[in-house]
Amino acid sequence: MGTNEEIKTQQMRKRNMKLFPTYKKIAGDYLFYYTIDFLFLTQIKHISAANVLLANSLKSLFGIFVQIPANIIVEFLGRKNSIIFGNILNCIYMVIFMMSGNLFDLALAKFISSLAWAIKNIAEPSLLNASIPPSKYKSSIFAKINSKGLMGYYIVGAISRMIAGFLFEINGYLPTMCSLVVLIVVSIISMFYIEPIKRQKSKDNNTSIRRQIKDIEEGLKFIIKSERLKALILSAALIGSLLDILLDYQTSLWQDVKVPAYLIGFIAAVISLASAYGSKKQQDFHNKFRNKTIVTIGLMASISTIVAGIAGLKAEIIYILLVVIGISFIIARFAHGMFYTIIDRYFRNFTNKDIDTKIFAVKNLFVNLVSAIMGIMASFLLDKMSTAYCMIIVGVVFTIIYILMGKYMKTRVGLKPEEYSKEERKYDELKVEN
Repeated sequence: MGTNEEIKTQQMRKRNMKLFPTYKKIAGDYLFYYTIDFLFLTQIKHISAANVLLANSLKSLFGIFVQIPANIIVEFLGRKNSIIFGNILNCIYMVIFMMSGNLFDLALAKFISSLAWAIKNIAEPSLLNASIPPSKYKSSIFAKINSKGLMGYYIVGAISRMIAGFLFEINGYLPTMCSLVVLIVVSIISMFYIEPIKRQKSKDNNTSIRRQIKDIEEGLKFIIKSERLKALILSAALIGSLLDILLDYQTSLWQDVKVPAYLIGFIAAVISLASAYGSKKQQDFHNKFRNKTIVTIGLMASISTIVAGIAGLKAEIIYILLVVIGISFIIARFAHGMFYTIIDRYFRNFTNKDIDTKIFAVKNLFVNLVSAIMGIMASFLLDKMSTAYCMIIVGVVFTIIYILMGKYMKTRVGLKPEEYSKEERKYDELKVEN
């Protein structure tokens, strides 16, 4: 490598690794949005709670069909330009969301959001992964940088939820307008990344598309042969499904027990801090539970869901039960913060730039498939009974699933590198170098 190229590579690594946490703090998800989005649709747009949850399930369903196009977009545009494009799509989503008046409008908005996040969920971790120099500490560095960004997002998100609750009392549209402004700022910030992987230009676009599809097929074949990745994909899909369901169930339960909007926003802000703390403590949690880390996180979320549901049955009469609900949601959000930091780290292990985008794409594909199925079932339940009973049923079902999942993962995830087969470590950068 020439001297000038080495300097450019060092500049790229320094810029991207420094910018990523700052970017992630406001780009981790929609600010001024969650919790208030449910209230906005049910109170301002008069869409039923069941249909709101159904629309979110449709987002997961759409996510299944946009994974391959999203992966091709990332391969064509590169990681940096794909992140910019994804953020611009999110701006469009927020505009349509504010204008939506029925389930069809909401479905269109969710499709655009699905495509945006499919692109971002492939490009962002891949850009960070490609920006960190190969070493035996790369996984820890990746987790530390990602965790720093997520922890910042949870703190900023907590503040934004608190503000959004009060803004919603003034005007229901104000929180979503603030969210749009933030998304515009995020789009601008993403322009300051430096593309870590130089693409080879091709004059024949059709040939390039066929090549990208072939690359995806090769990635799928590798994942099918990998017991470790199959176990990780299963756990990501099942735990992610419950966490997605809880985003709406929690707000719906607070509504059922007659908590006003400004207090819901304040409570959501406090609960979000638990996610920040969970993201910060992910390394300590991993060190303590090792290959039981993921299943432990899942059981924390599912059992707290059951407890919150039981407490919600009588919370309107026995006010102390509101505290029990709050503590249960704090535990679930603590698990939420740890999970989304740890799972990307586990998927990134034993990967390099030739396979990482394919692995993230396949993971997102199956996560969306399972989330769509589980979300539709959760929506059906919410249309038939109160939120409290729904949470009890969902919590019990997922607890049983996670116990079985833990037995399946025991011999497949969390092993020492030398305990995995050569096929499992086919794309391990350290193995290739040595």
